[in-house]
Amino acid sequence: MSQNKWFRRAAGAALACASIVSIAPLSGPTAPVVSAVSADPGGEFHALTPTRILDTRPEWSINDVQPLGAKPQSDNAVRTSAGEFNFNPLGKGGLPTDPDAVLAIVANFTVTQPGSAGWIAVYPKGFEFGGADGSGAISSLVSFAAGQSVPNLGIVGLDSNGDLTINGSGSNTTYHLIIDVVGFISTSQYAGESTGSRLEVTNPGRILDTRLANKPIGSGQTRALQIRGVDTIADGSGAPLRTDIVPNRATVTAALVNLTLVNNYPASQSTHVTATPDPITSGAFNPSSSNVAAGRIKANMAVVPVGADGKIQLFNQAGDLHLVVDVLGYFEQGIHAETNRGRVVPLDAPFRAFDTRELDFGDAPLQHGSEEEWSFEAFVKSVTLNPGTESEVVGPPQQGLIGSLVAIDLQPLYPSHTGGDYSSHLSVEPVDTDEGENSNVNFFLGDVVANMSLIKYGTKGDDDHVVKAYNAYGSVDYLLDVYVIVLA
Repeated sequence: MSQNKWFRRAAGAALACASIVSIAPLSGPTAPVVSAVSADPGGEFHALTPTRILDTRPEWSINDVQPLGAKPQSDNAVRTSAGEFNFNPLGKGGLPTDPDAVLAIVANFTVTQPGSAGWIAVYPKGFEFGGADGSGAISSLVSFAAGQSVPNLGIVGLDSNGDLTINGSGSNTTYHLIIDVVGFISTSQYAGESTGSRLEVTNPGRILDTRLANKPIGSGQTRALQIRGVDTIADGSGAPLRTDIVPNRATVTAALVNLTLVNNYPASQSTHVTATPDPITSGAFNPSSSNVAAGRIKANMAVVPVGADGKIQLFNQAGDLHLVVDVLGYFEQGIHAETNRGRVVPLDAPFRAFDTRELDFGDAPLQHGSEEEWSFEAFVKSVTLNPGTESEVVGPPQQGLIGSLVAIDLQPLYPSHTGGDYSSHLSVEPVDTDEGENSNVNFFLGDVVANMSLIKYGTKGDDDHVVKAYNAYGSVDYLLDVYVIVLA
């Protein structure tokens, strides 16, 4: 490891804080199809019954497209189209058929049976991934090793016809893809019957940890979890850290949560979890909210519609599974009707905000027990709504962002740990909050793991758009691809 990669090193488990790093894109991201001035449905979330709309596995085939069956992984996915295929989700799983009505789909993308390690990127058809010469903008939604089944939530914009492009990278092998849709973000032109909801971003808070009482969710079992009016779990004194982290109102339609599947216990088996508003019958088909192999820990962000009783239902498919749930935000109807607050707006295409392996961002991993700060002030000011129109707005007020946080190649704390079963987690929080228990992404030595994350901005001095990242163990590089902004 080069010497300059250690300049942020912390001693032992002490907390170290690096100087703030500013994120300034070379050109401003744009979000062209949501109204910035009027009370309309642009940027609002519409929940759907979770439904599988694509499965490329021949034995389970659903809405497969050319090339049928396994999809290609290209060793030159950035510079060629060899790993690309297109998919139109409209009219499937309850999605509208009119492309002018849908700003983005909200869905879980699961890669399974990949022949080699790699990643997939998902973006509107027609976006020039990697630029004309391969040196331009890139992003990744799901990263995986050979043979793994790996999910990640996507909030992905469509082209003018409603098409997505999925681009697979790897060693010229193949993979299968599953897409489970949970909702969509509407445009200002949406005229459907459903009423949209706005997103309120909260400081992250833990509302369930089955390890505390040692009560895992058994095979084929469902655990109900209160969402409306829920408090965070109690601290050492028995008092909740925060009460009503989600308001106890019938207008709360969905929760945005991080599901961490802790599956490294003796009775663990490879499994998946389904989070839904209604109870699930064991043995019935159900889409997955997250997958995890035996012996592993996997975090996955999920948007879960809330049932009429104010609860969500958490179903475990196999083995005994411990589950941790952190609330990141919630969707609510009938709020901020005359303002832009809570509108969810995808960028024209995903934007790589930073990559700690790059010289521009320090070329140094985040060390054991350390945190560092990132300013998004320049990024916020660079965003343009409705460019080239009468309603153009540059740098609209923003609560936060939604992006894919990727942990890269965790290294052991001590040489004696090499080859061991050691793991860590990254958390990204507002800079002005106390340290919490939440985690955004969990990973083991050598892993490359992505998780979509809702990140709220905090204030430091006169900068209102600062976050802090914390690594619990060892040293790890990481990157962030921004997909969505949340207006304030």
